[in-house]
Amino acid sequence: MNSFLSALSFLTILPRSKNRGFDGRMVVYFPLVGLLIGGLLVGVDHIGSLIFPDFLRCAVDVLFLAVVTGALHLDGLADSADGLFSHRPRNRVLEIMKDPRVGVMGVLAVLFCVLLKVGGIHGMGETNLWLWLLLAPTLARASQVIGLVFMEDVREGEGIGSALYQKGNYRTLAGCLVPLVIPFLFHFRTGILMLIVFASSTAVLLIYFQYRIGGMTGDTFGALTEIVETVLLTTGAVESQMFQSIENTSF
Repeated sequence: MNSFLSALSFLTILPRSKNRGFDGRMVVYFPLVGLLIGGLLVGVDHIGSLIFPDFLRCAVDVLFLAVVTGALHLDGLADSADGLFSHRPRNRVLEIMKDPRVGVMGVLAVLFCVLLKVGGIHGMGETNLWLWLLLAPTLARASQVIGLVFMEDVREGEGIGSALYQKGNYRTLAGCLVPLVIPFLFHFRTGILMLIVFASSTAVLLIYFQYRIGGMTGDTFGALTEIVETVLLTTGAVESQMFQSIENTSF
């Protein structure tokens, strides 16, 4: 229980325990925290649908995701974009990522991320909307676990998240099974699509980080989370549009 509360405290702004630990034992609970965030997002979306026009509801959903995480992952996305797109050598990239100032690439990355999320939610049909909203944050946190298990710590113990790395500890991946199973319980086609998009986007990003800087940093974990979450939400809109078109054509 303490490890779950530690994970909740680390990944969100929800009530923090003064006695929380900060070690690898809490990593297995990251997907569960994501599931909680997703559940809250479904609730926010439902309440928003009763109060706001459709587009504003979607904007509020994305605002909630930023607020509930303290914009932690968006900050990592911005820093990662500044460094990785600087076309500099590895050591210089890492220096740029440590710089608290945000450059043009960082601003654009956050801007496009937010726009794509709003557009993705707005483009979803009502049938599977709740399932995408529930599982996009969950699978995004599962991608963090995969990164911590398979990737090296580029900072070599100097980063604040160094204690979380679980290289080779495959038992930690057990927490990822829950979000992978849930969609198949409700909609098999959507489950297959989610699994393919989640696996491919996570793999591509981890391979890119390995190629570019030789592993992961705290900032790239933020970038990984935001990008996977964004890709899943936009995929939900694409799925809705594609099958709506097929249904219309069949008639």
